[in-house]
Amino acid sequence: MKKGNKIIISIGIIVLALVLFFLFALYNNGYSGLHRHKEAADGQIKVACVGDSITYGHGIKGWAKNNYPAQLQKILGDGYHVANFGHSGKTLSNDGDQPYTESEQYQLSLEYDADIVVIMLGTNDSKPENWTGALDFVEKYDKFINSYKGNNPDVEIIICTPAAAFFHKGESDGMTSYDIQPKMVEIIKNELRTFALLNGYKCVDVYSLTENHKEWFRDNVHPSKDGAKAIAEAVAEKIKNKE
Repeated sequence: MKKGNKIIISIGIIVLALVLFFLFALYNNGYSGLHRHKEAADGQIKVACVGDSITYGHGIKGWAKNNYPAQLQKILGDGYHVANFGHSGKTLSNDGDQPYTESEQYQLSLEYDADIVVIMLGTNDSKPENWTGALDFVEKYDKFINSYKGNNPDVEIIICTPAAAFFHKGESDGMTSYDIQPKMVEIIKNELRTFALLNGYKCVDVYSLTENHKEWFRDNVHPSKDGAKAIAEAVAEKIKNKE
């Protein structure tokens, strides 16, 4: 083999290795958007975690083990099968810029035919271009829940409020990272707590769980693995509580 060809092959191998390393880094840190959907075994209680980037685990180091649905699986054990149907950037509202109902993950979550559906949507609805009012949001939330009940009238619904969002240092109004409006997120939290109470749904107040833990948020919006662990523990408690 000529020396020139050897050099080209060596460069090609190095480039391929760098590309593979880059792709692995994206996956391992929750930036790839890829999922790991495994089949549920017979007899397992199926739990569908539905949501946006916070459910997906955007930016979490060691994504495969540390996103909140993965940590929930570890807590609940082999009697349960937890599937992560999070999709970054998605809104609850079908009038938003990226409706969850138009995503592949939504269709997969319906086909999963879950026994328990854990919903955490609303953060992206707080963006100025997406917010259409509390009444409209709650009405669409109710329709969204009913889409899962249409598959299984006995499905258990657990509503999670959005996680708290934090202003940039020195700011106290308007938008933070990704055009999220922290004050609007708090309003959405209040609406969902009331909606859950009035309709008899279990509610995990992720907002209150996270609002005093800014250290869990590297970018003011997305929880770290520690924040995801706290969310998983709170959801597990609701799942195991049959009251």
